[in-house]
Amino acid sequence: MPPIKGKPKEQISYKCPHDLLQRMNEVIENGEYASRNDVITTALILFFTDHNSGCKEQIIEWLTSEEGEKWIQTQIKIVLNQMRVKTEK
Repeated sequence: MPPIKGKPKEQISYKCPHDLLQRMNEVIENGEYASRNDVITTALILFFTDHNSGCKEQIIEWLTSEEGEKWIQTQIKIVLNQMRVKTEK
């Protein structure tokens, strides 16, 4: 894979567990990535892409669950009661 090009880069220091370093070296040797930097950059891009979309999916999954539906119903009752109290004043 050719090097990842794009925005200016800043240097950081990262201590990697040995088993992950071995796996990074393997994908570089196999030609899947050009450098460790490319492996780490790709991993971070995928993490943040998945992290952001995964959260939305988890919220929807919970809200449509039995527990989530009960919570929504409780919240609606609370709001309706607050509205009733305000109109009685």
